[in-house]
Amino acid sequence: MTHLRAPRTYPDAITRIAGVIGWDQVKQITGRAERSVRYWSQPNCNTVPPIDQAQALDAAYIAAGGQGAPFFDAFEFQLGLQVQRETACTRELLDKIAIATKECGDALSAAMAVVSTNASPLSAHRAFAETEEADRAMNALMRLLSSFLPSDVSGVGNNGGNHQ
Repeated sequence: MTHLRAPRTYPDAITRIAGVIGWDQVKQITGRAERSVRYWSQPNCNTVPPIDQAQALDAAYIAAGGQGAPFFDAFEFQLGLQVQRETACTRELLDKIAIATKECGDALSAAMAVVSTNASPLSAHRAFAETEEADRAMNALMRLLSSFLPSDVSGVGNNGGNHQ
């Protein structure tokens, strides 16, 4: 059965390399069984060859006339995607921080007006409304901040905290 492999992924890289140098050469370079090296070509595979083997496979591919360096190209592309996602998340976090800061400032300013000697009867209503907006902005910030928390919190709470 033919599997669809996304371009610039590791399964695509090994498939391209094997298409040029053959699975026997892939096995020889990696010292792995055919089942193992063919598994690397499956889109659902969670393993890849170690870096030194990926470099050797790219070098053999290039030496055999292949265009580009499939593992290097896949690594570069995947790294670029990761950096873009992290940059986008950071920009969104900065936006949420700016909104929360503004809304909290507005709420505090309105609350201060309530204690003013010449406060109008509507001052408390305005302060309450501004504080609700600040609360919504802070909740949105907290939701986004939660995505920045490490997924493995096993060391959090131990003496000395989580030093990484």
